[in-house]
Amino acid sequence: MAKPVARLLKTLEEFRECERIQQEVWASVAASAELLSVTQKYGGVVLGAFAGRKMVGFLYALLAQRHGCLIHWSHMMAVRDGYRDLGLGFQMKLVHRKLALERGIKSICWTYDPLQSRNSYFNICRLGASIEEYVVDCYGRFPSAIEKGLPSDRLVANWKIGSSAVERRLREGALHQNYANLPRANETRLNSLGFIENQKIHLSLGGPQLLVAIPNNTDKMRAENPKLALRWRMGTRRIFEHYFRAGFHVEGFFPPSAQTAGACFYLLGR
Repeated sequence: MAKPVARLLKTLEEFRECERIQQEVWASVAASAELLSVTQKYGGVVLGAFAGRKMVGFLYALLAQRHGCLIHWSHMMAVRDGYRDLGLGFQMKLVHRKLALERGIKSICWTYDPLQSRNSYFNICRLGASIEEYVVDCYGRFPSAIEKGLPSDRLVANWKIGSSAVERRLREGALHQNYANLPRANETRLNSLGFIENQKIHLSLGGPQLLVAIPNNTDKMRAENPKLALRWRMGTRRIFEHYFRAGFHVEGFFPPSAQTAGACFYLLGR
């Protein structure tokens, strides 16, 4: 396999290939080739990841304003099945960061599903994005093969691409911290079907840091136990909304490991 490269897209046929990737990944097309073409011409960024001559992924970001600042809003990023876990998402993000800095943009923002542990690790631990906003049903109910009809709650990632903190994270990698004795906003157990479920939620924790557990197999849960997946959506909504209002933000993320007994945890701090 040729080493993939990421670059700006140029032709209408390349933008149409983005439509085909959307259909493969999400079973729907939300950004047409015409929209992508206009975005590329007038301040946004549309990147493609190529293995040889084949486009295997893309990134779509538009010029936007948030909290009075000009930003890039990274609305979509997808990689075709068979080309994942090759670092293509990370490569596209780095190319986007370079282009945005050259254009005077200091922040790239996007949303992601708080129950998707792989995206959480990527955004927080690898990129060093800041997370301090939770949006309820951000996109409404939409036809996504991944969403499975759940409310589209999202966390907002703010990647401060010009900051020293992001420079350090990209240079040094994920931070490591001992969290064994930190309080947990939700107590969980493993059920008979192999899915983690909440037993109790605590909304009165007052220390400087706390943990929020999420499942490590959200997609499998949504396919096999949608009622439990919905309970997870509503339970973590309560937790994030409460603690964000109380002045907490996301400081880290712990992916499944022997240390976590297969669970995943957000680290929230004041």
